[in-house]
Amino acid sequence: MSFDHTRGVRGLACALIGLASFACSRVPAASSTADGSDNASITVQRPALYPETIVYDAAAAQFLLGSFREGAIYRVDRAGRATRLVADPRLCSVLGIALDAARGRLWAVSSDLGASIKPSTAGPKKLAGVGIYDSKTGQASRYVDLTPLVEGPHLLNGIALDAAGTAYVTDSFAPVIYRVEAAGSASVFARDPRFAGEGINLNGVVVHPRGYLLVVKKSDGSLFKVPLNAPAQLSNVDTEATLIGGDGLTLLDEKSLVVIANRTPSAANDSAYWLSSDDDWATAKLRQKQPLGDVYPTTAVLRDGALYVVHSKLNELIKAAPDQQPTLREAAIIRPLWRAPR
Repeated sequence: MSFDHTRGVRGLACALIGLASFACSRVPAASSTADGSDNASITVQRPALYPETIVYDAAAAQFLLGSFREGAIYRVDRAGRATRLVADPRLCSVLGIALDAARGRLWAVSSDLGASIKPSTAGPKKLAGVGIYDSKTGQASRYVDLTPLVEGPHLLNGIALDAAGTAYVTDSFAPVIYRVEAAGSASVFARDPRFAGEGINLNGVVVHPRGYLLVVKKSDGSLFKVPLNAPAQLSNVDTEATLIGGDGLTLLDEKSLVVIANRTPSAANDSAYWLSSDDDWATAKLRQKQPLGDVYPTTAVLRDGALYVVHSKLNELIKAAPDQQPTLREAAIIRPLWRAPR
């Protein structure tokens, strides 16, 4: 995320202190009808998308949602109207997406957990693809297969871009982070036994402007700091919060990070955590925790100084039997969490 394209990022980070009462009293329930106002939840007017990641395209004034079920990417306006942007037949379940506004590129990672209407030829847990698209037209420019880099099961999950337009991609089943150049060359960027574990492991990732990644591990809540120029020197961030179920990361500024956590087989979290660090992310303090309810929130994004989270009970789709998946029609909700006062 860039920090010079909007004043709202810094404003939100400064204004979050003391906003707990605002969040509890002013944020509508997840069932609110979309009306386009700043404080209303937006119901996506296309059920059964089951998005895992949300980003915001400021130039178009629209959200972008990746569909876990359809293997597509949609634009969503402030009234919740959804228009398909990317319809690449090579995409199975879209998880992480990332917008490179400066270069007009939209990135998407594709995996297969057996819950897509476009199953992969290889089958569940074997697909690991990254697609690059024109952010205005949705036209495909490149598709990169990462499966030759690491043997075993795969679940590509999070993606983040650095200032040069290079992507860093997490794998929840293989203990690695990949690096993918804009021209398509790919490599294993970081590999560490601490990335391994039971269930879904590495997940959300952001690029910090001081030259490192922050990455959350869903299964046990670990938060890692991974230097871009020396990934082998990665370290654990000592946090006050228990981030089990950690999914999406949103960097508000150099010292502020929001973690969206949902659940694992051993813990139901379903909360947003605002963390801050005064020592370059050697340690992190918990500034605020906001429970979000039984909705399985996944990721959040900044829009005009407000933080929005997306949820659609994606876990119910993933765990449903194949014959039950077509009957699930949950509509995604884009819900405001915090706003800087005007």
